[in-house]
Amino acid sequence: MATNRPLDGPIFLLGSHKSGSSLLRSLLDDHPRLFVLPTETHFFQYTGFWVDYRLRRALPRAMDRGQKIEALTELVRKTNEHEDPYADSVTAGLYDVERFRRSLESSRFETPRELFDAYVQALHVSLTGAELPAAVRLVEKSVENAEHAVTLRHMFPDCSFVHIVRNPYASLVALRRSRPGPGYPSLRAGACSLQNTYYNLYRNEGVLDRYMTVRYEDLVTRNAATMERIAEFLGVEFLEVLLRPTLMGKAWGGNSTGGTGFSGVSAAPLEHWKSEVNDLEIDLVNRMLAHVLDRFGYQRMAPRRSAVLPVKGEKPSTWLRNRILLRWV
Repeated sequence: MATNRPLDGPIFLLGSHKSGSSLLRSLLDDHPRLFVLPTETHFFQYTGFWVDYRLRRALPRAMDRGQKIEALTELVRKTNEHEDPYADSVTAGLYDVERFRRSLESSRFETPRELFDAYVQALHVSLTGAELPAAVRLVEKSVENAEHAVTLRHMFPDCSFVHIVRNPYASLVALRRSRPGPGYPSLRAGACSLQNTYYNLYRNEGVLDRYMTVRYEDLVTRNAATMERIAEFLGVEFLEVLLRPTLMGKAWGGNSTGGTGFSGVSAAPLEHWKSEVNDLEIDLVNRMLAHVLDRFGYQRMAPRRSAVLPVKGEKPSTWLRNRILLRWV
């Protein structure tokens, strides 16, 4: 078995679904000093850790070496077939799955840190056919990583975190729109996931250094200044490529739930949600995340009518689940 070279100064992007983390990743994608993984690794979910983030929830379980290799290989296989336009990136056909498996199987690992190193090396080999160069730093984002940031720092003492936040009203609307199936969905998973991410943001800031928080709205409206600040924080040279969203070096068209693509950084999604947010969503955010609205300068909204009234397309059973959630919070 081969011993993998330890990763040097990895960068972890944190944020919930529909927060802007995919845009931030795409802006870092083409920097020559960075290896930006085009998909989420979901390392903790697939290697036996307890994940509380509702949309990626997993219970802890004991896994041997073979089970971990099989679970991660199956994830790469599914990712390689994924063509959901609302996913963080469409990467169908990018990975050589068998090359990934061979690389991971040939690696020596006992600790989570060693497994993560081997996993990233296998992903790089799968994508490029070559080992990750020593002078290149990893950039990775997975939505559940905010609750495991302390573990990541323990695994990688020299790592850095960039946590992106977005107006919670906008995030909840986008999450609702991305859910499959007809009719208005249950909001429990999306709302609890948002709460999980912000809870862990507040916790992480109190115990971790090299932890930067960025607003999605600033990334879009003050793109150059924000990316310069991020580059300085990460200790990488600011280059013009940091202003162009790409996926594996090619133009990235986004994953907006509005179905609109773009070739640069677009401010269009900033206002879309305002015409679609409903009283139930407003009331939920106000009850669960009012402190987040205040801290990051987002204006509080007031429901126009009673949030008890059904939303368009909301079935009676879904109405009941959503109102139980409203009562619970």
